[in-house]
Amino acid sequence: MTGRGLIVVLYGRVAGVVERAGGSLTFTYDDDYRRLPAATPLSLSMPLTGARYTRSVVEAFLRGLLPDSEEVRRRWATHFGLRDRDSFGLVGQIGGDAAGGAQFIPVENYPSEVGEGSVQPISEAAIAQRLRRLREDPTDWLRDEERWSLAGVQSKFTLRVLGDGWGVAHGCEPSTHIVKPGIGVIPAQALIEHVSMAAASAMGLKVATTRYVEFEDQPAIVVTRFDRRERNGVWERIHQEDLCQAMGLDPSRKYESERGPGVARIARLLRDTAGPAAVEEFGRAVVANYLLGAPDAHAKNYSVMLAASAVAFAALYDMASGLTTARDGQLRYPRGAMSIGGERAFGQVRGRNWSGFATALGMPADTVRDWVRSLADLAPQALSDAVRGLPAGPRSQPALALLTARVRMLCELTLRDLDDMSAGRRIGRSGSETLAGVTA
Repeated sequence: MTGRGLIVVLYGRVAGVVERAGGSLTFTYDDDYRRLPAATPLSLSMPLTGARYTRSVVEAFLRGLLPDSEEVRRRWATHFGLRDRDSFGLVGQIGGDAAGGAQFIPVENYPSEVGEGSVQPISEAAIAQRLRRLREDPTDWLRDEERWSLAGVQSKFTLRVLGDGWGVAHGCEPSTHIVKPGIGVIPAQALIEHVSMAAASAMGLKVATTRYVEFEDQPAIVVTRFDRRERNGVWERIHQEDLCQAMGLDPSRKYESERGPGVARIARLLRDTAGPAAVEEFGRAVVANYLLGAPDAHAKNYSVMLAASAVAFAALYDMASGLTTARDGQLRYPRGAMSIGGERAFGQVRGRNWSGFATALGMPADTVRDWVRSLADLAPQALSDAVRGLPAGPRSQPALALLTARVRMLCELTLRDLDDMSAGRRIGRSGSETLAGVTA
C-alpha cells in the first residue's frame, strides 16, 4: 500500500492521521479530538500536548504493532506486495485489529471500512489444522482473508469467542483471544506458559487469563485479550501499548542488554504517568518473573493501559518459565531479560542486588525484601496448585514435575541469600549449575 495516510480511530473517534511523504512519517492529532475532555493519547511517547510527531517515534510505534520476527514481516510484505520493513504499508493492511484500542484505516477506505467486518465460525478440527501448519511453518501466522496483527516472536493467531465455540474475525471486527502452539524447541512449552501465568495470578499479580487447550491432538495456550471487553453484547477495544512504544523506542531495543530500558527507566516512566502504585506492580512483576525463572520479561512484555488521562499498569502476559531445559549441565535460559541490581542470572541474585533493585525502583529496600520473601514463599505452592488444576493427561507431563522442583529450589536459593550483602561472587557452583542439577 502506498496510500496518502492512515486514519487513526481510537475509542470510536478520529484521533489523527499517520502520513508518509518522501519516506518521512508523521502523526498529527486531530485538533477537535485533542480538545475532547476524554481524549486518549495514541502513545505516552506522543502526548496530547503536542499536535504533530515525526519519523522516529511514529516509526517505533508502528513497528511495535507488528511481529518481532523478521521472517513473518517479510512474508507479510511479500503477500501484500510491499517492501521489507515497510511498517506504514503493513499497518495499513492489517491495522484494523492490532494490539490496543487504535485502528489504522487507509484514508481511501475511511469511513466505509470502520465497523465493517464479520465473524465466521471455525471448527475445532480447523483450529487443530491451523496449529499443525504453524508447527510445520512457524511463519504461517496470517490467513489470506485476515487483517490482524500482534507483536512478539512466538507463532500465534487470533480467534473470536462465539458462545461455546470459536470464530475468525474479519475486517474491523475485534478478536478476543490469542492462540499459541508454544515454542517447538521447549517440550510442553504451551503448558509451561499456562501454569506459569496461573501461578503468578495465584501469587497476587494481575495476569492475563489463560487456558491450556488441546484441539484434537494439538496442544495450545489460549490467552484472553485484556485489551478487549464485552459491553451490552458488543466487543470493544481498550487502548494499551507496550513499554517500548510508550518510550518511543524501536522494538529491536526491547532487551536491556541491547540498549533497551531497565528497571530505573521504566520505574521513572510509570511514576510520572501512572503513579507509585504502578511502580509497585511493575517491581513485584520483576520479582515474580525472576522467581519463576522466566527469561523473556523484556520491555515489550510489559504494557500500560490508556483511557483519557488515566494510565495503569497492564496485566502480565507472555510469562513463561525457562527452567525446564538444560544442556551440558547448565540451564539453556540461565538469566532474566532485566537486571536486578546488576545481576540477571537465576540463582545468583542476593541481598545487595535486591538493594540495588530497590534503589532503581525508588522504593525502600525493606519493602522490596518483603515482596521477595512473600512471593518466594508463595511461588512453589502456587505453581503446584496450577499443575494440580490440570486434567490428568497434561498434569503427568515430565516437564511440569521438573519445573516445580526447580522453581522450589530457585525460591530457596533466593530466600537463603536475601540478606547476603557481600560484594564478591559466591565461590562454588553457579545458580545455573545448581538449578540444572535439580531433577524431578
